[in-house]
Amino acid sequence: MDFRELKYIVTAAECGSITAAARKLYIAQPSLSYVISKVEEETGVKLFDRKTTPITLTYAGRRYVETAREILKMNDDLLRELHDIGNEESGEINLGIPTERAGYMLPKVLEQFKHSFPKVTLRLREARSSVIVHDLENGRIDLAILPGNESDLPAGLTTELIYKEKLYLVADRSLITKEMILEPGNSEQLPMVDLSKMKGVPFILMGDGQYIRKYAERILHEAGIDPAEVVVVTSGITAVQLANVGLGATIVSERAIIPQGGLRENQCYRYTGSDVDWNVLAVYRNGAYLPRSQRYFIDLLKETFGKK
Repeated sequence: MDFRELKYIVTAAECGSITAAARKLYIAQPSLSYVISKVEEETGVKLFDRKTTPITLTYAGRRYVETAREILKMNDDLLRELHDIGNEESGEINLGIPTERAGYMLPKVLEQFKHSFPKVTLRLREARSSVIVHDLENGRIDLAILPGNESDLPAGLTTELIYKEKLYLVADRSLITKEMILEPGNSEQLPMVDLSKMKGVPFILMGDGQYIRKYAERILHEAGIDPAEVVVVTSGITAVQLANVGLGATIVSERAIIPQGGLRENQCYRYTGSDVDWNVLAVYRNGAYLPRSQRYFIDLLKETFGKK
């Protein structure tokens, strides 16, 4: 059993197809089938149930893949550490980050990072938060930048706080009646809205798999609201734009509002409830070795955004 066999079988399990896995690994399908059969013969157990479509792991196969992932991760961490010892100023960081957050955060730090580590390549994986977490757990990415709180994440992941970010209600003034306003706004504070008075107001929510969707649903549930009308979008910026023209109210992070002129240029409100902010976190696997460049990148994010 070697690292090549471990990687081949893990890939076959992830793809659910020997043909697709062979294509991904750039090898011939018979070669991959031979490796799997060889490992099954050596271990005396079947790893895959080939009668199903897609192919599925047997119990022995699940245990094999779980352990194989750990072995491959340990090998990868060791190689990273040895690489750092030999040459600390080259390599790559595989970073997972939600698309709009990438556009908001990365331009503020990339110039300084590239100046300090010009030979380090930053490879981006832009996706929904749930997809990023899955990729992080399976070792496809090294580091993630995610909003939310540690309790939103599965076990086995380490988090570091980058900064706290406010959440706001955005709604056209035609949807906000006087009865809904608990506190009027002034030069220091936005108006405060009583969410429990917004029953019947249509809401704009993010799609499943985005953490802001989970937060918005929890906030509305706490206020006793089950929106009768919901518009689903995939972009926080789009949600703000649609809310400003009266399509519905939305709850978004400050990150989605800043690119459109900020709080005062949009129809933003504070709101009642316990979830009025969330953490923006650097997330990586427990026990993972952090190369010097990755440690610097996390600290640079903290320094840049922690000043907010």
